[in-house]
Amino acid sequence: MPLGEADWLMTEAFADANEVNRAAQRARVVQGAWASLPWCARGRALRGLAHRVARDEELARLIVAETGKPLFEAVGFEIAYVCEAIRYFTGRAGRRALAESQRFSLILPHKQARVAWRPRGIVAVIGPWNFPLLNNFGDAIAALVAGNAVLLKPSPYTPLTSRRVEALWRDEGLPESVFQVVEGGADSGRALVDACDMVFFTGSLAVGRQVASRAGERLIPCVAELGGKSAMIVLADADVRAAAHAAVWGAFAGAGQVCIRVERVLVEDRVADEFVGLVAEETKKLRLGQRGDGDVDVDVGPLLLESQIQRCCALVEDAIARGAHILAGGDERPESFFVPTVLDHVSPDAAVAREETFGPVLPILRVRDADEAVRITNDTHLGLSGAVWSRDPARARAIARRLETGSVCINDVLVNYFCLSAPLGAAKQGGLGFRHGPEALRQFCYPQTIVEDRPLLEPVAGWIRNRLGFPYRKRVLDVLRWLLRALYR
Repeated sequence: MPLGEADWLMTEAFADANEVNRAAQRARVVQGAWASLPWCARGRALRGLAHRVARDEELARLIVAETGKPLFEAVGFEIAYVCEAIRYFTGRAGRRALAESQRFSLILPHKQARVAWRPRGIVAVIGPWNFPLLNNFGDAIAALVAGNAVLLKPSPYTPLTSRRVEALWRDEGLPESVFQVVEGGADSGRALVDACDMVFFTGSLAVGRQVASRAGERLIPCVAELGGKSAMIVLADADVRAAAHAAVWGAFAGAGQVCIRVERVLVEDRVADEFVGLVAEETKKLRLGQRGDGDVDVDVGPLLLESQIQRCCALVEDAIARGAHILAGGDERPESFFVPTVLDHVSPDAAVAREETFGPVLPILRVRDADEAVRITNDTHLGLSGAVWSRDPARARAIARRLETGSVCINDVLVNYFCLSAPLGAAKQGGLGFRHGPEALRQFCYPQTIVEDRPLLEPVAGWIRNRLGFPYRKRVLDVLRWLLRALYR
C-alpha cells in the first residue's frame, strides 16, 4: 500500500522559510560554476546519473511504495522517461537549442548580433504526488542542462523518491548544491517562489493560480501544468477494437491519476454499441492490486488519497442521477482501491463529463457526428491533451486541428508524453509554458544579444556612426526618408 500519513511525516522535518533561503544561498554559490562548464561537460555528468537511475532497483521500489502503482508503470513510465529525457536534452537537439547564433539586420547591414542563451539562475520545481520521479526530478532535467541550479520540492506524500535521486546525484560525484531536495508543504512552496528566479509547478488549477500570482508579483517566469479534461473522439470509420483497447489503457493507467489520461470518450452513434461493449469487456479483465517484489501481474493500483476516492464516488453518483449507466466497476474496495468504472450514456452536463476526475472513471458520451464531438470537447476551461481515432489520417488531422488542446494523438493515447522532441503544453487554463523540445530548454534561459560591427565592414560602420549621432543633419534625414520609402513601398 502507499505510505500512510504517519510514514511520510516521519521522513524528515519540513523546511521553513529560513531553511529554504539557506538552500537557495548554497545554490547561488555554485550555480555560476555549473553554468560556466562547457555544455558537453554538463551533459556527461547527467548521462552518468541516467546510468545510475536505469540500474537502481531501490528507486523503482520506492516509487511503488509511495504511490501504490504497478511496478511496470514505475519502470516503464517513470524511470524510462527520466533516462530518455536526459538522453534527449544532453544530445544533439539540446546542443543546437542552446548554441550561440548570429543574426543580421537588413536596415543595419554593417552590424551583426550574437544571441546566447543564459541560464536564469535558480529554478524551483514543485512536483505532484502522482509521478514522484517523472514530474519531479524529470522536470528538473532541462533546467539543469541549461545551466541552472534546481531546488526540488516534492509532494509531502511522496518525498522518498526525490531523496533517492538526490543520493544518486551525490554518488555520481555531482556538485551537491546544484540539485537539492527541499521537503515541505504550502509554506515551503511559498518560500521557494520567493527565493528562486523561476518556478516550474505541476498540480491543481487552484494552487497553480496561487503560484503564478506570487511569481507574477516578483516578475519571475512561471511554468505550470494544471490538469486536463482530455477527450478521445472515436469516429465511425475508426478501428473500433483498437480504439476500445487504447481507451481502457488511456483511462486507467496510473489508476487514472494521470494528467493526459483519457478523461472522457466521445463516440459516434453508429459504432457506439460495439465500442462500449468492447470497453466494458476489457475493463472487467483488469487486475487490481499492488506489488513491489518484481511481479507484473497487476494492472491498476490503489488511489493515493482518500479524497480522490470520495471524488470518484460523487462523480459517479451525479452521472447516474443524470441518466448514465454503469457498465463496469462503480464501487470502492478496502485499502484505497476504486474499481475501474465505465459509464455509458453520460450527459454532457454531468460533472464527470466536464470536470477533471483524476481517478479510474471513464465516461462515454454518444454523439451524432464529428462536429458535435468537437463542440463538446472544446466546451471546457482545460485544454491539455486529446485523441482522434479514424482510418482516414487526413480527416483525423483536420479534426485534431479544431481541438483547443496543447497536443493531440491520432489513433493512440498517452504517447505524446514520450515525444520529447516536440513541445508539450496546454491551451486555456490547462497551464503555462511547456515541457519537451528545444523550447523547453530555452524557457529556462533568457536570450542575451550582443551587437557588434561585422569584421569586414568596420570602416563603413564608423562612417555611419559619425553621421547618425548628434548633431542631426538634414541631408542624413533626407537619405533616411528615401530609404524608408524604397524599402517599405
